[in-house]
Amino acid sequence: MNNRFPMLFLVMATLGVYAAAPPVSNRAPAPNDIGYLPADGARVGTNPPAMAWLPEPHADAYAVQLARDEGFQNGVITIRRTPYVLYTHTATLTPGTWWWRYACLDARGNQSEWSQARHFTIAGDAQPFPRPSGELVRERVPKSHPRLMLRPEEVGMFRQARLGPEKARWEELVKAAEVYLRAPLMPEPPPWTDGKWNAPEWKRNFQDTLRAVEKAETLAFCYLLSGDKRYGEGARKWLLHFASWNPAGSTSMDVNDEAGMPILYLTSRAYDWAYDALSKEDREVMRRMVRFRGEEAYDWLHDKPFEQQAYNSHGGRMWHFLGEAAIAYYGEVPEASKWLDYALTIFWGWYPSYGDEDGGWAQGYSYWASYVNRSTWWFDALRAGLLIDGTRKPFYRNVGLFPMYVAPPNGSLTGFGDFAEAEPDARAAVPVSYFARMRGVPEWQWFAEAWGRGNGETGPIGFIRSARPDPPKVTARPPSNWPQAKWFRGAGWVSLHSGMMNPTENVQVMMRAAPLGNISHSHADQNAIVLAAFGSPLLVNTGIRPWYGSPFSKEWYWTTKAHNALEIDGQGQPKTAEATGRIIVFQPGKEYDYVVGDATPGYGPNVERYRRHLLFLKPDVVVLVDEVSARKPVSLKFWLHGRAPFELNPAGDHVALAFGKASLSGFLRSPGGVRTVQTDKYPLPPEQGQTRPEWHLSSETKAKHTNARFVAVLGVGKAGEKIPLDAVEDASSGGRIAVQFRRAGKPVSISIDPAGPTVAVR
Repeated sequence: MNNRFPMLFLVMATLGVYAAAPPVSNRAPAPNDIGYLPADGARVGTNPPAMAWLPEPHADAYAVQLARDEGFQNGVITIRRTPYVLYTHTATLTPGTWWWRYACLDARGNQSEWSQARHFTIAGDAQPFPRPSGELVRERVPKSHPRLMLRPEEVGMFRQARLGPEKARWEELVKAAEVYLRAPLMPEPPPWTDGKWNAPEWKRNFQDTLRAVEKAETLAFCYLLSGDKRYGEGARKWLLHFASWNPAGSTSMDVNDEAGMPILYLTSRAYDWAYDALSKEDREVMRRMVRFRGEEAYDWLHDKPFEQQAYNSHGGRMWHFLGEAAIAYYGEVPEASKWLDYALTIFWGWYPSYGDEDGGWAQGYSYWASYVNRSTWWFDALRAGLLIDGTRKPFYRNVGLFPMYVAPPNGSLTGFGDFAEAEPDARAAVPVSYFARMRGVPEWQWFAEAWGRGNGETGPIGFIRSARPDPPKVTARPPSNWPQAKWFRGAGWVSLHSGMMNPTENVQVMMRAAPLGNISHSHADQNAIVLAAFGSPLLVNTGIRPWYGSPFSKEWYWTTKAHNALEIDGQGQPKTAEATGRIIVFQPGKEYDYVVGDATPGYGPNVERYRRHLLFLKPDVVVLVDEVSARKPVSLKFWLHGRAPFELNPAGDHVALAFGKASLSGFLRSPGGVRTVQTDKYPLPPEQGQTRPEWHLSSETKAKHTNARFVAVLGVGKAGEKIPLDAVEDASSGGRIAVQFRRAGKPVSISIDPAGPTVAVR
């Protein structure tokens, strides 16, 4: 009997370890979670890949384990503790299959049972990109200042550059600094009027704050390179002024993060660059301020936790602003090492959550331009602070493709999402120029120069980049032999061109069917299209965004009917993560491109299938076929939008539109006929801002069917020219969809097999 006690004690002790820690639930992720990464069984192109899992209530931390076999007997690597639900290893792994699992830890270090095991395979040609270890960080962050964007040993080189090749940039900086020396200090923004958030004050406060902290940044940089004490004193004055503001007040992350974020990262740059102009007491004042603001940002992120709630838009830049502050104050503020660890965790994790290795950005062109540009500051900080080139991450191999295919020079479309009603501008060219040099892609430099921004960023960051001797600047080369069609898989966007390099002759059509759903700055527009020709927009997104979540945004701007999309039985899609879409066919070709999007999840339980077939017969005919299968008969309402009135025939089945340099002539067909109307009105006016003139055409099927269909054949031509398109018929039968018409007098026959789906064109 006594011989059994040691074994019993061992069993009880082992059970005790697991009993004290919160259990792993192995639950399924919610729609807004990034979920378990890598996807089980995935083949990954980054070595090592990031591993993500779901947080468990009451878990204090987690353990992670990798092995070469499912039984975790061979090649075992155990990470004893990480505070995050996201982990990337600090060394590359042997290519091949790996298994991984995680466990919960409580505050005393007791461990739960392991989660279910998942596996991934590392490709032999995967990009090596191990996360920097804590030891490497401690070795490489300079012990003195500056350390943000440039290192102490580089200051002499930059001082010389201002007298030589970068003299023009330097003179612009000095000119601005002289103005800033005379500028009055900005008052701290007051609380909201009547204690309630309102858009005008929110916008004014953060814009004024951003301009103010940029003054401190420029003055500090001019002091660093010139030694002029006037600039140092000017930077000091602004820094101490910002430190006098209530960090929990009107510029806190909770009240107005658009004001709080620039205070965090721009004052960190100014502190770093004007360090020698600050007294010991001044530095302590700044450290107290950034300690509060940095901890607020860290808690804002980690409490979500952002490691798993990766689709929070503002979190997508707050983490690297925190990373900049961490480098500036590393070794001087106790929490700075934790902040930097968090920033490295996110970047070496799933970042960017809205993009994948195709280079797309699910939030849209405007947010690509904004967020990708800001992320380049993080690369400057990594390069100087840790001597690491962050652009080696696989996403950045193709990062320049998205703006090039979505908004080529002299184009007129920006795709989908917030602000996609606007035509493109040169903003995206700035980060494209940066990545052209960092990745050595001459076609990207061509894009930047074609938009007039070949010299990239301005201000202190632009000076630093231009003055660096490496990597060498690239000579622009046009993408003459590039494909004319591109599918961005992660974003769910397709962009098709007839001649991307010749904007005066190009016809461009885009379609969205996005696996991330209608979240964040995306709209309820799965399977929507936009169309432009010869530099003029024809079929467009409509309305404006007064502010995010305004009544006008919710009741028009974000809705399905505000886009060239489909309502089913009077219902559009919800703006939710569940309303997903998928591109299920992408078949580009010389004569035509064929794309099929599936947006079924966005239309409720009655709809069993909704697919849009897009056929681009180059260079001038677009065929759309919407096919819907439903449990009960449904009607379809097909929406088109333009910036001029549509011309309608009495039957409502022929439409024409002319705008700018382009025109459109189209035929609408559905079994039982259609009823077509148009208006230039909205259901309510926008709360602020001015919309441009817009017309909204809706064509609704007269009959309801369980297997419903809508066909549009749209010919595109130059303004004032007759479009030779006629005799359009829907000749579908026997389960196949058939569309026939004459194009310039020649018969065209299209046959679609929905079961494939496949298409034949004769």
